[in-house]
Amino acid sequence: MQSPNQHSVLSWRLKDADATLRLFITTFLIVLTIGYSIGLFFVKHTTNSTPQGLAEEYRGTPEGTEATELKYEKSEDEMYIFLHNHILSLAIVFFLVGGLFYFSSEVSDSIKKILMAEPVAAIVTTFGGIWLMRFVSEHFSWLVIISGISMVGCYFIMVGLMLKELWFPRQN
Repeated sequence: MQSPNQHSVLSWRLKDADATLRLFITTFLIVLTIGYSIGLFFVKHTTNSTPQGLAEEYRGTPEGTEATELKYEKSEDEMYIFLHNHILSLAIVFFLVGGLFYFSSEVSDSIKKILMAEPVAAIVTTFGGIWLMRFVSEHFSWLVIISGISMVGCYFIMVGLMLKELWFPRQN
């Protein structure tokens, strides 16, 4: 059971933020989104956003393939470092974005639950898929692409809805 004071804190919404907090949250979301977007551009640059490019990035350029740039398979150590860094950092990113999004009043609670939980779950499927793609089969690139698109989509939907609520709140 929640105490009355605890309920009042949890019922606060982004649209209730004063100008200082609104500016701080907005600046944070914009800077975070710039960093997140740079990561997405890097993925496009290194993989051409194709299943073959994704598989080649981690498994190396297949023998007998003519390529302008030869890529070598990632070692087990490289994979551990890559996965460790990405899983931890993205878990923090989605905890912060989801934690802020909790205070949004733009969508129903059921939609909010999906948007908050899906990208955290997609960290496991995306990066687990990368591990499977590297060490089991290149066909896991489709799992990586589908879960990655879902993760990115949820991120941008949450950020967009929060910015909308902060600067163009609905009148009740």
